[in-house]
Parts: sequence; C-alpha cells; structure tokens
Amino acid sequence: MHPIAFSIGSIEIYWYGILMACTFVSAYFIARYFARLHGVNAELIENLFFVSAVSGLIGSRLGAVIPYWRYFLQNPLEIFSRAGMASHGAIITIMIVGYFYVRKHDLKYWQVADFAAPILPVGHIFIRLGNFLSGELYGPPTDLPWAMEFPDSLVPVHPSQLYEVLASIIILPFAWKWAKNPRYPGYALLRTLFVHSAVRFFLDFIRQHSELYGPFVLSQIIALAICAVTLPAILILDRRHKLQ
Repeated sequence: MHPIAFSIGSIEIYWYGILMACTFVSAYFIARYFARLHGVNAELIENLFFVSAVSGLIGSRLGAVIPYWRYFLQNPLEIFSRAGMASHGAIITIMIVGYFYVRKHDLKYWQVADFAAPILPVGHIFIRLGNFLSGELYGPPTDLPWAMEFPDSLVPVHPSQLYEVLASIIILPFAWKWAKNPRYPGYALLRTLFVHSAVRFFLDFIRQHSELYGPFVLSQIIALAICAVTLPAILILDRRHKLQ
C-alpha cells in the first residue's frame, strides 16, 4: 500500500485526504436525510454540518496535540505540520459547538444529535481505511493467516485498522435503525457512542500505542469515560420511557 493515491504535476493527492473528503460528503447527505425524515429545517441542519465540519477538524487536531503538549510547547510550529488526528477530539468538539448552535436556532439538541449516530461509524470506516492505506496505526506482530506487512512494520502485524473498519460496518445498520426510529431524543447517539467507545477501548490494545497513562492510552481512558456516562444515561432513560 502507498499513502499517495495519485499526483497532479507536483501536487500529491493522499488517500487519507480523499477518504476524509468521503467522510464529509457522506456526513452531509446523512444529516440532510434524517433532517427531512424527522421534519427538521434542512437548511439549518446543512449550516450545522459546515460548522461541525470545521469544529471537528479543529477538535480532532487538538485531540492529537494535547497528549503531547510538552513537546508541542517546545515546538509550536509543528502543531500545524506534524500529522495526526483524534476522533474523540472531533466528537467532543462537535457536541459542544452543536449545543450552542441548536440553542441559538431553537432546535432540540438530542433530536438533532441522533442524526449524527450513523455518521460516526461511516466516518470511522473511511478514516480507518485511510490509516490502512497510509500504513499507520497497525497492531503488534502476529502469525495469524491474515497478518500483513506495512512499510514500517518490518514483520507481519495485526491490520488493526481493518478490525475497526469491520466493527464500524457492523455498528452502522444498528445506528441507522436507531436514528430512523428513536424511542426518545438521544436514543440513537447515546447507544452508538457507547458501542463505538466500548469497541474502541478493546481494539486499542492491538494497535500502535501512544503514551501510556497507567495501563491505558489516552484514547482508551476517553472511551471508558464515554461508556461511564452513556451507559447509565441509557439505562435511566430506557426505564423512564418504559414507565410512561
């Protein structure tokens, strides 16, 4: 595999960039579809999409920089030059910015948040395929039949990027169903966040590790925190709406 898809003169087009663009395009159409399905002003949702796209890019970059803040404090210019994105940073930033947007336009936050449930696994599929084609975020050495060699791996390793792609493909139809017929506002997003974070926690044991905080990397700690918030919320809300 090679990270560069093709070149136009001296300009090199990377697979990661192409697949990132696929994420934004698919997110736009998914958000618009669910807005129309649930009778929400599509124009407001389209505007929210563009706001979320910008804030998500900023948040994902911050999520990759913050764990190494000491290094970037000494090398501030590399904040803009070194590669790296963090999906949890994007998710958190989009949820915060989205809150202020929907409040300003008198929309229902959790109803709109449910539209994003299918976007999460779709985006993860494209991004992890980009990581795979870029030869990054692979797992530890293994002799399993599906082990793969990457340019920098030296030996056959777990293609952990493809494990995450497969997990997201499995999650997607559930997220779509939950978003299409949510039992209450937040029903789809809370479930998708919980399942996605639980899977992410376990799969992060078999991928390239960043700095450890005790036995876990930062992304695992964030995934556990999301699970600790979403699971009780799901149980409480499910019980409350069953009693109504």
